[in-house]
Amino acid sequence: MIRRSFSLAPLAALALIGAMLGSHQASAQNESILAETYGRGVHAYYAGQYTEAYDYLSQAIDGGTRDPRAYYFRGIVAHNQGRHAEAESDWQVGAQMEARTGGGAGIGRSLSRFQGSARLKLEQIRQKARINAMMNAAARSDARMMELGVQPSAAAAAPSTTTPPVAVKQPPPAPSAPVPDDPFADDGPALAGGQPKVEKNNALEGLDDNPFADDAPTGAAADAADAGMPAAGDNSNPFGQPAAPAGGDPFGSDAGADPFGAPAGGGADPFGGDPFGN
Repeated sequence: MIRRSFSLAPLAALALIGAMLGSHQASAQNESILAETYGRGVHAYYAGQYTEAYDYLSQAIDGGTRDPRAYYFRGIVAHNQGRHAEAESDWQVGAQMEARTGGGAGIGRSLSRFQGSARLKLEQIRQKARINAMMNAAARSDARMMELGVQPSAAAAAPSTTTPPVAVKQPPPAPSAPVPDDPFADDGPALAGGQPKVEKNNALEGLDDNPFADDAPTGAAADAADAGMPAAGDNSNPFGQPAAPAGGDPFGSDAGADPFGAPAGGGADPFGGDPFGN
């Protein structure tokens, strides 16, 4: 008996999985049919066939469509037929469904051709539904936090009406010794008035004088003076004799004479005659 129950358990699991897959496929197939029915209703509305449009849209809504546009367009058809209360009722149901499921961008594009005062009314209903959904979500979140023992965030405190105290600035401490007003008071009588004393009117006076005029000779000049030698600028003969003329022969002879004592004849034989006796 136990073995039979174990063998039946996988079969039951497979049957459950098959049922779930079958229901999902059936739901997807139903959504496809409902979407097609909704599309036919929209085409009939734009074609001006309000009765057929209302019937197709009603079939999609009764079939369980989760597209809020079916309610919006059925309300538009009812508004064009003069049933304004019914139109606002469909718009409110569609706005609540949109606030739960989202998809505002695609819905806005689908309603772009519907304009005028009725469109303004529809947009007011959509905005109110979104605000209510946000408030309900916040209330549920606060309730869940309270169940967990966490206090919800308190509202922002109102700004205080009292004027905050003004901070008083403290003056800087006084110096230990008074600072004199005149910075030149300690510089003597010459600078007591704040102006330096002028020593000379010509600041370049005396620069042309020889700075070495009063200096004693040093080095080679001092040795030459001690030895009785003339100064470097003296042109006299250091040997006590008058200087010889610059053009004279330093050896005392004529510059044109032959140093060997022979006549200066250019054609004479330097060896004294013909070596062959001729």
